Amino acid sequence: MSAAASDAIASESTGSADLQELRRPIRSGLCLVVLSLTWIWIAAEMTVQGVPPRLEPGIPPAIMMVSATVTLLATGLPERWRTGIFLLGMGSALAVGYYLSGNPVWVFYQSLVVSVSLLLAGPAVSAVLAAGLTAFALAASREGSAQSALLVVHALGLLWATLAISWLSSTNLYTVLRWAMESQARAWRTATEVTRRREQLRRTLDSLRHAHAALSRTTRELEEARLEAEESRRVKARFLSNISHELRTPLNIIVGFAEILCFSPETYGDFPWPASLRDDLMTIWRNAEHLLQMIDDVLDLAQIEAARLPVMPEPTDLGQLIRDTAVTASGLLKDSRLDLRVRLPGHLPMLELDRTRVRQVLLNLINNAVRATREGFIEVSAFASEEQVTVCVRDSGEGIPPDRLEVIFEEFEQVDTSLRRPHQGVGLGLAICRQFIRLHGGRIWAESTPGQGSAFYFSLPLPGRRGAMQPPVPRRAWPQRPQGREDRASVVVLCRDQLVGRVLERHAEEVEVLRATTVEEAASLVRERHPDMVFVAVETTIGASEYSGRPLEEAAAQARELLALAAPAELPALVAGFPTERRAGAALGVEEFLIKPVTPEQVVTVVRRLCGDPGRLLLVDDEADMLALLERIVHKEWPQVETLAVSSGEEALAALDGFRPQAILLDLLMPGMGGVEFLARMKARDMGVHPPVAVVTARGPAQDLSALGQAEMRLIRNAGLTAGEMVRVLESLAKALPARYVGGDA
Repeated sequence: MSAAASDAIASESTGSADLQELRRPIRSGLCLVVLSLTWIWIAAEMTVQGVPPRLEPGIPPAIMMVSATVTLLATGLPERWRTGIFLLGMGSALAVGYYLSGNPVWVFYQSLVVSVSLLLAGPAVSAVLAAGLTAFALAASREGSAQSALLVVHALGLLWATLAISWLSSTNLYTVLRWAMESQARAWRTATEVTRRREQLRRTLDSLRHAHAALSRTTRELEEARLEAEESRRVKARFLSNISHELRTPLNIIVGFAEILCFSPETYGDFPWPASLRDDLMTIWRNAEHLLQMIDDVLDLAQIEAARLPVMPEPTDLGQLIRDTAVTASGLLKDSRLDLRVRLPGHLPMLELDRTRVRQVLLNLINNAVRATREGFIEVSAFASEEQVTVCVRDSGEGIPPDRLEVIFEEFEQVDTSLRRPHQGVGLGLAICRQFIRLHGGRIWAESTPGQGSAFYFSLPLPGRRGAMQPPVPRRAWPQRPQGREDRASVVVLCRDQLVGRVLERHAEEVEVLRATTVEEAASLVRERHPDMVFVAVETTIGASEYSGRPLEEAAAQARELLALAAPAELPALVAGFPTERRAGAALGVEEFLIKPVTPEQVVTVVRRLCGDPGRLLLVDDEADMLALLERIVHKEWPQVETLAVSSGEEALAALDGFRPQAILLDLLMPGMGGVEFLARMKARDMGVHPPVAVVTARGPAQDLSALGQAEMRLIRNAGLTAGEMVRVLESLAKALPARYVGGDA
């Protein structure tokens, strides 16, 4: 038997079982109605008849009562048998009544049995039952008046007319039911296939992740450390500040709402939640938390490492890469009215390029086209010339003004720079695309006519005609060190802020980090592990209005105490502040500093510290979903609180006088007036007591801490430095801290 036939049989069996389930409550209800009516019938017969009552009039209702009772109680019998018992009892009761009384009225009531049988058993059983009742009525007819015979004929005509009409009226109902059950069966089969495909995709992704990890390890071992140019450092810092916000804020929204749904479902009303729904929400929450941890690792690594964007060229079929990317990008168009077209020549030459980078460029251009196009098409094409291959992504969108065609490729520039622009993002996509294409020795440009769409082109040189594969900035190599873990230097890090030790431990590849939180613990590590040096991080308290020398002096005193406990060993101790969010909060002068993702408990705790039970709160964030999450958290804890949610620093500044909030929850990274500028302007205003501020933002201020004040470091050793040691210290500092002359005279 074929698989299709097996599926058809299984589907038919499942459909029949489902139909029986639908008929069961109808049959049960009819049985209860029959029991009630027959009981009344028997009671009436016994009352009307004389004494002693005659038994013959009570036989038909008794038969009906017995059949209905057996049907209800015989739960162990198959459903078809129980239905047959019920219908047989009803038909037999009416037939017996006609046989005993000879009154044609009994034949008229047989139409009801036929109608019920069509509802409970289908057309075939109804036809058989109608034929049986007809035959019995004709056989049981007695010789009598012509009028009596005519009534019997009329009753049988009504019986068959009832069968025909009921069959015609139920045909559409059964057809719809069959369609519904077939659709459900197809949906289950589709869901099973999707589950199987998803498992295959998961295994493929695991394999790709392992391959990527192996490639990353190989690349890291072969790649030489380079010293970045100052412009690359500046762009990297701005990139980190914004991309961390773009990644962490949406994930914070997902985690926040998922956490409320999982742990505080009563927020949405008092109704039962299915267990499967709760399990799925817990899965979403756990995986979003896992993704946030991964992003933390990536951003921490990017903050420590230099701004390198290496390309790994390899022979690539550009046409196949474009087709594969178009398949991936088709998911961006599933909810739109756009048509994605791919037009390629029959042959494109093989190119030496980094598939990952070029795929990212294509996806970015297609994504921008989707955002800018409401209806129409998006077309990806390519053509080759003697020198290069040119790829074009064209759309039928709104177009770009001529004066913006070059500006949009700069960092943080967009076609629409207003605060109310419909498209999300910070304007980094095209800048990154341009950098990737330049790394391949090509160029990227745009052509557009406002109202008629836009076309973005990028060219890739043919093999042998390529320029440099890395940015043309001077780099100096670091001194080479052995790469084995047993040859690494070791450092004892003394700091109570766990973030400092965590970042150093994960990303200081050439240093083994030994973490300690007290001077005694650090001294014990020095005696046991004999490290090469000690690093004492300056502690900072949130809420300080400015930096003072006291935290640095206290850290220096700790370093001297540690070196005294380590005597007679001679080792250096470096005392300095580490750029963390805690220090950033102190520099900004805010009362509290939260890094996204924030939990409802964190938000409630911070608000309670700022103003106890609040009456009015000002919420400032450029993400509407984040504002909705903060309002949900606050109103869950304090239903009576009055909140004002604004999406820019300008609106927040205008709301201070009229709204008079008791506390402010502020995002730092916003278009237009950011959170830092808002704080400065608020403090400059003469408004008496300023409301306390809690920053709720993605990571970013820590890496910009150097712009907020001077950096001060102290190197302490419990023995003098020789001339050779001083020379090596100066060489190391000159390489690690290059001079910066941004904005100075040439």
